[in-house]
Amino acid sequence: MKNFNSFSKPFIVAEVGNNHEGSYKNAIKLVKSAKKAGANAVKFQIYNPLKYSSPKDKKRIHQLKKFSLKKKQIINLKKLCDKLEIEFFATPFDIESAIFLNKIQNIFKISSGDNNYFDLLQKIRSFKKPVIISTGLITYNEIYKIINYFRKLKFFKKKENLCIMHCVSAYPASKKKINLNSIYFLKKKFPNVTIGYSDHTLGYNITSLSYVVGAEIIEKHFTLSNNFSNFRDHKISLSLNSFSKFVKKIQSLKNILGNLNKIINPEEKKNLHLMRRKLILNKNLKRGHKIKKNDFLKVRSLNRGIFISDLDKYLGKKLNQNMSKYDNLLPENLV
Repeated sequence: MKNFNSFSKPFIVAEVGNNHEGSYKNAIKLVKSAKKAGANAVKFQIYNPLKYSSPKDKKRIHQLKKFSLKKKQIINLKKLCDKLEIEFFATPFDIESAIFLNKIQNIFKISSGDNNYFDLLQKIRSFKKPVIISTGLITYNEIYKIINYFRKLKFFKKKENLCIMHCVSAYPASKKKINLNSIYFLKKKFPNVTIGYSDHTLGYNITSLSYVVGAEIIEKHFTLSNNFSNFRDHKISLSLNSFSKFVKKIQSLKNILGNLNKIINPEEKKNLHLMRRKLILNKNLKRGHKIKKNDFLKVRSLNRGIFISDLDKYLGKKLNQNMSKYDNLLPENLV
């Protein structure tokens, strides 16, 4: 079974949600576009309208029914994703939908709206598949409770099987209130949990910065067009062109940030002998002279020589030839 370690970091999710608006053809286009844009995964939302919203809210029930995809269509979308080699998964909004999705997907996502719906959490936990949980609308103490709830099962004690996503549930979320340091905070508080970011800001600058502060999974809404309809989610989504730029931005940041180490950069090596101070004789010396600390200038030189940091290795050794003032001391000059 796949887990979060099976994917490159960051794992980039194109959140389609309901941006297909119930059209199977649009759903297919969205999957193909997400793959073309460079997403690692495409995510949908699956629900039974009558188990998601109050039956009295007839206008919303009507829209939810209109936006629903048939189970056969969802299965076919999963097959398409397998063919295109892009990960498919969906957020279930009721227990029956979760049971259905368990048959076809490797990863589960729990929305911010349901991160306190423990009947649904219990069912999803029982599947023992990697779970991503958005943390909009809840506090640190509630996040702590959710993590402990999942980690009662040994499966979720592994970092690669449980992800907590920093999320601000506003549409769009204000850049001034997004508080990306929450990602850094969560990584410190929960080192054994994967930490990600689910974005609702406009554009992709904030989304990209989430990687800089440590997001390992990044979810961004995805659409065919920001002007597709009046449905709210299109406005906070990225289209093919902008999502492609976002993925390229992440790759650029990965290259800039590099690895957790400190080595001599290959670009530095050509300057190493030019910039390091070397041992340069400050007077004429005769063969047989014993090397002393006060025999040298410690300056840069264009010629080959011994770095000043290596002086102690050569103290007390004798010159095997006469040498002139301002000559570079070399290992072969000594016995």
